[in-house]
Amino acid sequence: MIKFSKILMNLIKREAKLIISDLDLIVIILLSPVLYSIFYSTVYINKSEENVPVIIVDADNSMLSKSLIRNLDSHRFVEAKEITGDFNFAVQKINSGEVQGIVFIPQKFESGLKSNKGADLKLYLNTSRFLVSNDINKAVNEVVQTFNTSIILKYYQSQGYGFEQAKGLIEPIRANIEPLFNPSESYGNFLIPGLLVLILQQTLLLGLSESVAKEREAGILKNLYVQSDKNIFSAITGKSAFYFLLFSSYAFLFFGVHLNFFGISISGSLATLILLTVIFLISIIFLCIFIASFFKRKIVSLQIIAFTSYPVFLISGYAWPQEAMPDFIRAISNLIPSTPYLNAFNRIVNAGANFSDVKIELFHLIFLAVAGYFLAAFRIKALTKVEN
Repeated sequence: MIKFSKILMNLIKREAKLIISDLDLIVIILLSPVLYSIFYSTVYINKSEENVPVIIVDADNSMLSKSLIRNLDSHRFVEAKEITGDFNFAVQKINSGEVQGIVFIPQKFESGLKSNKGADLKLYLNTSRFLVSNDINKAVNEVVQTFNTSIILKYYQSQGYGFEQAKGLIEPIRANIEPLFNPSESYGNFLIPGLLVLILQQTLLLGLSESVAKEREAGILKNLYVQSDKNIFSAITGKSAFYFLLFSSYAFLFFGVHLNFFGISISGSLATLILLTVIFLISIIFLCIFIASFFKRKIVSLQIIAFTSYPVFLISGYAWPQEAMPDFIRAISNLIPSTPYLNAFNRIVNAGANFSDVKIELFHLIFLAVAGYFLAAFRIKALTKVEN
């Protein structure tokens, strides 16, 4: 045990010297995780977009239409940027990108409501920005529903019904919608944790793959095997230990400091999250050693691993459900540690999950870690024999 500890410390020092002597590795491993996490998270610091500009075409210009406009403008998602009677002018505004929607109030809006004939309110949305268009659509529907209820309530009260009786006639069935896990329906609360996990994974993959490729390029990979007393377990553990310790620190920074700074609390089991993160990092490290062992040049490893960043996030099931993906894409995604980890991580952070809720993802990560170790061991042993 003492001998193994000495070997491990020597290999950690060896890896530290390897990184310090290479500017590329310093930037990728020591600077990129912190800078990327701050930059990307800061983009979503407001978490949700408020006061989305819309233009209102008021063709009725009545008391009721003006009341509706005031209600729309007071909604937190919408700002009535301009009010006009010219529909063509409104179209120019949305085409130029100055506003994201048009609310068209038709002629005879007030008279139609007062005569119980109703009125058609038209909404034109810039659906090329689907998050923004969803916010406008939600705001208009909420305001219209409230407006409708108010008008119908006054009508029934004018017919002699009491307030509660009138409410019962308006809403014989009431749907009480309770948003769970993300009650503010914030896009930032959903996206920031996923971005932090992606940064953690991709900077680790980039840095470690560069290190392994550098050793192959310089022909010094055999020294790793020799300094580990020709023990493949010691060689892989020693190569991995530096990255595990460093990126465990980054994980603490991301989840302990960054999430707290952005007002995102971990609502589930912290112990389970720590356990998952440990196995997640180990599985990435072993998988990376195996993949990087096929690169003979640093630049090639950098190009290929960097190219995978967005596809890996896309197929993880975080931004788009796996059930909607082709079977072969789902099969590939299940070989990537971030897929089970993000699934479990999201439920722990936002949904209050504990160990029993994410044990399937935990066993999935353990399987990937074990498989990754044997693949890495096979490749490193084969390469050191070739170099000898």
